[in-house]
Parts: sequence; C-alpha cells; structure tokens
Amino acid sequence: MLVPVALAVIAAGIGVTAIFGGLKEAPEEPPPTARPGETVDQGAFHTQFIKAVDTVERNEFGRTKRYLNLVLKVTNMGDETASVGVAHEPGRPWSVFSGLAGSLLAIEPKVGQEPSPRVHVLSYGVKSQQLHPGITTTVVVQYELDPGAVAPDSVTLDVGRFVYQEIGMRDQGNAWQLEMKEDSDPAVPVVATRITLPVRQEEA
Repeated sequence: MLVPVALAVIAAGIGVTAIFGGLKEAPEEPPPTARPGETVDQGAFHTQFIKAVDTVERNEFGRTKRYLNLVLKVTNMGDETASVGVAHEPGRPWSVFSGLAGSLLAIEPKVGQEPSPRVHVLSYGVKSQQLHPGITTTVVVQYELDPGAVAPDSVTLDVGRFVYQEIGMRDQGNAWQLEMKEDSDPAVPVVATRITLPVRQEEA
C-alpha cells in the first residue's frame, strides 16, 4: 500500500509545480570572460580587444563625425586570406560565413545610429577588408554616434568562435564557420567569450 501513497505524493508535487509556473530549466551558465588586451582564441582568429574610444574624425571633405571605435589586434590563423566580413544586422538570420565581423554577437549598452557597426582593417592609414594568413593587423569596429550623445563608461561584448567543419552534404569541403548552438531554432551563435572595455576619449 506504500507505493500508491508515494505516487500520490509525487503527483501532488507535480501539480503544485505546474500551478506555480511549471518545471523550469536550469539557468544557462555565463560564458568565460576576458580582460582588455587578452588574446581570445576564436579558432579562425586570435583576437586582442585593445580599447574602446570615443572620438571625432574628420573625413576627406572636412566634415567631422563622432564615433565609438573598438580597436582590435587580429591574427588570421588560417591558410588563406579572409575577409573581415560584415557585422550581423539585428532581426536578420545569422550566417555561419560572416567573417570576423559576424563573430561580434552583441554589445551592451546599445550604441550607434546604425543597427550594426562598420568593420575594417586599418594598416598604415589605409582601410581594407582583408586579413592575410599569419599576419597580425589592426581592425576597427566603428559605431557612429550622435554628436550630442553621452558615451557609456564601458561596453560589454559577446564574442563568438569559429569551428573548422564540413560545409554541407553537397559540398564535401571544410571551412571555418561560426559555431551555432545545437537544437536552436532559429539558429543562434554560441557566446564563447564576454569582455568589458572601458570607454575613453581620444583625439583622432
């Protein structure tokens, strides 16, 4: 007679749990953190997040614009030249072939007038989109700010990583691809590292 009583107790417990919000999943553990200047292994790239700068720049027409610039030192660990890529635009599906820029998953607080930043390689004052293998280059992630906006004291970035794996069933080749969470629908990237950078003011 003890078994039915035990089952009744279990059933009652499940009923109470359902009333108060059901069975809850364990909270997701926060990702590892990195310090400014520390090298982050992103698989395809080794990246140092050097600084975040609130600055004013003058273009070739003499007009000034204000930016929050994130300055990175990036080494392409692959065997081929890679494009710096394009940052993800909120509301659009994630692409696994988005380049380095696509691995900058989120920034808090939200900054900039555009939904996503512009990202370029900067070498001897010349902007480009290419990351050559084995070479460490400066990459600038640029958020345009309203002239009267108050820049935050710091920004926190969620950073993804790349895995070298088969492209697809039709194409048997392998390529570096942004790592995505398993069983997520729609697909979203894995947050591999979180880093907070203090924001400082600097002259261009």
